[in-house]
Amino acid sequence: MTQPSLNTAQPAVRALRQDLSAADDQKIKRVIAMLDDVADPKMNQALLDPLRVRLASLNLVRPLRFTRLLFLPLDPVIVAPRDWKPDEPTVPRTALAPLARIVRAGLGAEAVFIDKTIAGRKTDAMQAIALAGEALWPRAAEVLAAAAPSDDWTESGLSIKAFQPLTRAIAAVLRRGPQLRWLLRDEEVGVFESAEQAVADILKDIGKEPPEGCTLIARLILLQSPHAAPLLRRFVASGGDLATKAMVRRAIDQGTERMLSDMESHAGLSEELSRGPLANVGAMVRRIVTFLREIEEDSGSGIDRPRLHAIRQKLDQACRERFSDGLNTGLLSPLAAGSGPIDGTGQILMESCGRELRELECEARKIGGAANYDRLLLEASAAVVEAAAAGTLTPVRKLRLIEILAGPEAAAALYEQEITGRAGHRISGR
Repeated sequence: MTQPSLNTAQPAVRALRQDLSAADDQKIKRVIAMLDDVADPKMNQALLDPLRVRLASLNLVRPLRFTRLLFLPLDPVIVAPRDWKPDEPTVPRTALAPLARIVRAGLGAEAVFIDKTIAGRKTDAMQAIALAGEALWPRAAEVLAAAAPSDDWTESGLSIKAFQPLTRAIAAVLRRGPQLRWLLRDEEVGVFESAEQAVADILKDIGKEPPEGCTLIARLILLQSPHAAPLLRRFVASGGDLATKAMVRRAIDQGTERMLSDMESHAGLSEELSRGPLANVGAMVRRIVTFLREIEEDSGSGIDRPRLHAIRQKLDQACRERFSDGLNTGLLSPLAAGSGPIDGTGQILMESCGRELRELECEARKIGGAANYDRLLLEASAAVVEAAAAGTLTPVRKLRLIEILAGPEAAAALYEQEITGRAGHRISGR
């Protein structure tokens, strides 16, 4: 018995896509888990492409399959086919499955080690990713660099003419897959001392790569590690082959332009900040602020300052809205709705929310709106005190939230005030 094709199931697919677009995060996670069990790339693509921005923000842990591992270094630049253009530094998602089959066939027996290393693992298995990736990515680059279009390339929906430029560009990135992962990990943990060596390794022999590959590499560095942008500029300014330097400069310019255009688009910056988990927003804002600062300091970027100013204004507004929404959803509403003492789980959630808000506020103040954040944090602190007076919070839990929202000095002052008040009450009551 044959299964119905995706085309014959289109009405059901459309209905499910509409249902998912209105679903909450928990339902999305349950559906993703079911789709991962099915492991049908076409079905996954049909259902999930409209939700990619939202999925990226959910930090989902998914099975670490061969194709997912293979293209992990390119993940930030993989887009839906409708968003791909041959002259832009992105990779269409429909190309992944046929290219993965080419790589797997080219690896032969070498694929056994990859399969064993990732068997039963998920995308949070960093050691398995590092071990399997270091074995896979450079070897996959060799396979793709010499590959010809396979019979199933038509599945990608792309022309034969697009095959070679795309595969050569992907090969250029995969050749540097381990170094790009190291640079990303250093950025995530705030260790920048090793970035210079990582960028030097990434740019080694860059002149041998096609312009498309160089552009993809530059965009990935700018996207994932904006602190490394000065190192790219330094490479361009240093001695070396003029043609290579010019190619890197063009790659930086193209990568920068694409990132700025994404921020200017209606669905770009605002959607990422509004739909992403609050725990991720502070780091996201930090990367954007760093990226904008690096552009301003690059005298050769040619980017108009009014354009950067407009993006900053948009970012400022998006941060304020996200902060206010996070404060209301994660702290003020639970406090107001409490009909009795908040339990331990509720307290942990509110404390986590408070820390995430403070991280966002710390980064957002670099753009503007300091008075706005001061006011909102003051209102939140007052709400905590009122909730404690109403019996919703114990004294200890109240002080813990005040310390997170207003700082240790404010919590200590409130504690001393209460101690003094209780002492005075005992004396007057004698």
